[in-house]
Amino acid sequence: MAAKEVNKYNVDESLENEFNFGHLKRLLKYLSPHKKTVALTLLFMVCISALSLAGPYLIKIAIDTMIPTKNITGLVILASIYFCVFVASAILLKFRMRLMVKLGQQIIHDIRTDVFKKLQELPFTYYDSRPHGKILIRVVNYINSLSDLLSTGLIDMITNLITLFFIIGLMFSLNVTLALLSFTVLPFLFVGIMVIKKFQRKAWQLNSAKNSNLTAYMHESIAGMKITQSFVREKKNFGIFKKLSHEVKDSWMGAVRWQFMTPILIDILAFVATGLIYFFSLYFNFGIVIQTGVLIAFISYNERFWQPIVGLGNFYNSIITAMAYLERIFETLDEK
Repeated sequence: MAAKEVNKYNVDESLENEFNFGHLKRLLKYLSPHKKTVALTLLFMVCISALSLAGPYLIKIAIDTMIPTKNITGLVILASIYFCVFVASAILLKFRMRLMVKLGQQIIHDIRTDVFKKLQELPFTYYDSRPHGKILIRVVNYINSLSDLLSTGLIDMITNLITLFFIIGLMFSLNVTLALLSFTVLPFLFVGIMVIKKFQRKAWQLNSAKNSNLTAYMHESIAGMKITQSFVREKKNFGIFKKLSHEVKDSWMGAVRWQFMTPILIDILAFVATGLIYFFSLYFNFGIVIQTGVLIAFISYNERFWQPIVGLGNFYNSIITAMAYLERIFETLDEK
């Protein structure tokens, strides 16, 4: 990056690279020293996913089998199993969350250590060519912004994928036709996400640049406060600070506006899929007999199917946001 492009607080840093999944792959390498913790977390996740999906199937058995035959003993057994499943899920979830937070913070520590070590090895020209605030924000703010992604995002993504596979299997086991019908809206989801991704990434890159400018100016202002007061530039400097703050606010609002488009799109498609299932079951079943318990269980699984989709959408938003910061962090680590 040329010195003239970054040597002022009011010049946006720009990266011309396309969306690079290599940065995400590089980030995942920080998981290597913690393989045992990751494996234990994955085990907890599989168990929690399986237990969380037992409820609708137990309700199906109760409605289609136990209630018609007035089997009170069977209903009590099912209720007891449901209660035990709920307690087991809560206990496993507690331990999983504790492991996830510990793992995420350890990775944050490792990345920050690598960046600080790299900064100590860089030549004088690196520090002469840019405001110190633009260097400081990479060590503190940008790495802190990765905390949620590493503490919960990566593990939750795997959890949602596992849950998704379980739900798809259960939906096909209940009724193949309804399962295929509920998945007809997925192509619209993928097209919508690809359109949103392009604008969302640019918006977060702009917000990253504006944050960098503001931090650079604040660092210069605090370091040069004696000069500011000596030349009576308080009002002038406050005006510059106000302008930079508004740019940060406006860029953040623009980025969040695009970020919220993903869950809205998912909610709309989930509503459409549920409506298709009801209409097919009631009016267009072509002679297919669908038991009440099966329909209730299937609707429940269909609603749960979209929950991990929403989770994956949120993870995707986090990746888009974090990618703008990862580009800056890895740019520093790759500096010659």
